[in-house]
Amino acid sequence: MITLRDYVAMDVARLVELASNPRVTQYLIYTFPYPYTRQDADLWIAHGSMANGAVTKVIELQGVFVGSVAITPQAGWKSHAAEIGYWLGEAYWGQGIATTALSQMSALAFSNTQCTKLFAPVLGPNKASMRVLEKCGYALEGIFKNDVYKNGQFFDGHYFAKHKAMGH
Repeated sequence: MITLRDYVAMDVARLVELASNPRVTQYLIYTFPYPYTRQDADLWIAHGSMANGAVTKVIELQGVFVGSVAITPQAGWKSHAAEIGYWLGEAYWGQGIATTALSQMSALAFSNTQCTKLFAPVLGPNKASMRVLEKCGYALEGIFKNDVYKNGQFFDGHYFAKHKAMGH
């Protein structure tokens, strides 16, 4: 069973264990460091997981911390939208966990916030993440060429989005 819960201080060691893996971090946003240290985890749990109005959850598989999913609300003329992101520890890839967690978080965002659009930028080589988004009803809305420069190379940004069903 997959559940989402808030971070707690006791998650520090497990967060470091899962996140300090170059295969986990290779396609994640630049603010997600590698190597991932205890200090990084302390700061994330205390402040980063809630920065800019973010709602960040631990993904648990049968009570075990296996990854994380978050939404970050946008501001101004994009205040109806939120970015959604997720990651899993490598041992948990390919088991449908990310798909279930993303579905749960998407439903939470649409039911508990003013958000009517969720979007996820994905780096070109990250085909597995694209499949997860598609399984959850996200559609590719555009590809931005050489959108991201990370680890000495440029990547195209594939932008996926899901829109809240609006009653008529």
